[in-house]
Amino acid sequence: MGNMMPARSLGDTPRPLGVQADRLPRVVAIGGGTGLPNVLRGLRPILYGTGDRLRDVVPRDRLVAIVATSDDGGSSGKLRAEFNMIPPGDIRNCLAALSDNHALIADLFQYRFGAGDGLNGHALGNLVLAALADVMNDFPRAVEIAALVVGARGTVLPATSEVVTLVGEFEDGRVLSGETAISKAGGRIRRVSLIPERPRFLPESCDAIRRADVVVAGPGSLYTSILPPLLVPDVSEAIRRSSATRVLVANLMTEPGETDDYSVLEHVLTLERHLGVQLFDYVIYNTAAIPGHLASAYGEGGSLPIVTGTFERSALEKLNIQPIGVPLVSEHPAGKIRHHPERLASAITALGQGKLGAWRGRTESGGL
Repeated sequence: MGNMMPARSLGDTPRPLGVQADRLPRVVAIGGGTGLPNVLRGLRPILYGTGDRLRDVVPRDRLVAIVATSDDGGSSGKLRAEFNMIPPGDIRNCLAALSDNHALIADLFQYRFGAGDGLNGHALGNLVLAALADVMNDFPRAVEIAALVVGARGTVLPATSEVVTLVGEFEDGRVLSGETAISKAGGRIRRVSLIPERPRFLPESCDAIRRADVVVAGPGSLYTSILPPLLVPDVSEAIRRSSATRVLVANLMTEPGETDDYSVLEHVLTLERHLGVQLFDYVIYNTAAIPGHLASAYGEGGSLPIVTGTFERSALEKLNIQPIGVPLVSEHPAGKIRHHPERLASAITALGQGKLGAWRGRTESGGL
């Protein structure tokens, strides 16, 4: 992977903001875990509105999610092992995030059994996706049908069309297979990779990236949510060749066992080391303080706020990456630190429309 693409030189200038300022941008969002659905939840009402009549007017590819497919834990892991299928959990969460807020079927899709022989721990949507994939013998098509069932506005695509395994190499010499094992291992990760190294991908993914005005990666676990879809060579190559504005959303907190002591800069450099190229033009980072009760609770588990100061911003600019500060901290659900979906979506949309200056003015005046 390291020699697959030439890195951008430091003399290159950042790509211009989206040139289609007269319309809403086409956005491709990449990742997994809880981060990607949060991005989709914020973008959906902006790009599709809230009126039913817009459902058939705004194209489904206005917003496309490309979802990590390396999960091997929980309900997804069980179904993956039993049926040799792409794990459905992250995809299910994205479908639910793209559905109408009050759609009962989407709530049912998220229902998780708390008991029952063979059912305990499974989410209903995971079982539906497994059944559709088994009947159709085509997982991407199963996702497409499930999107219609839940009334999703937008398109959800798995990052690969085959099962992949994430492999982690640690600085202490350990080599572990499986996303769950890597996340729980502790210790500093040197590198992650995929087996197979060049997994089959969906041509629709690369086509969506080619047409996009904005490509967004993150937030999410660096090694187990953001990197896995980017490690698909055709996906990262499509992003490199795209004329889209390319945005990385920085995390709010470090993750114990994955990104201890990482700054935003270290996240960026880790992506570059893995991909052999600096893909991003902008980094959106948090400027709001973490509420004390949340900081204490997370700190007990070894998770600390990621602070982006003058040094980090200057270093990013030397890499020709423009840092964009946004007050992103939100407590939703209660007790959890999350990115504020509307504020994040507003910043992403402004970048895609080429209206960063106007957006900054609204932000500074308290209009965001």
